[in-house]
Amino acid sequence: MYCIAILTDQKQEGQNCAEYIRNYCTEKKIFPLIEIYQDQEQFFEWTRKTVPAVVLLALPGVSGLNAAEHLRSLYPKCGIIWCSDLDFSLHAFRMRIEYFFMKPMEEQKIKEGLSIWFERSKVI
Repeated sequence: MYCIAILTDQKQEGQNCAEYIRNYCTEKKIFPLIEIYQDQEQFFEWTRKTVPAVVLLALPGVSGLNAAEHLRSLYPKCGIIWCSDLDFSLHAFRMRIEYFFMKPMEEQKIKEGLSIWFERSKVI
């Protein structure tokens, strides 16, 4: 079973993302465990026990950059889909982020990110 984690600072945004992910995965007949976190400390503590297959990272500004760098350094093989309010595309490229996009958070962008990650990881 795949575990997909969502790390965001907004509760409603996390719930919306989970729904988008659930819809996409249901279409592909994949049923992952989806975890939502709003606290980076809790998230990274959880990753010590369960390393997610892919993380949807949606934190503002430098918080998102720091979380992406930390996540990549701890788990180089973990997939990262990163949404930011600032253009960190060069950083995302440098860190080999699977998919980077800027807000607004849209279902289509999340689906594109998941498609790229699933294709690279040969899940589907």
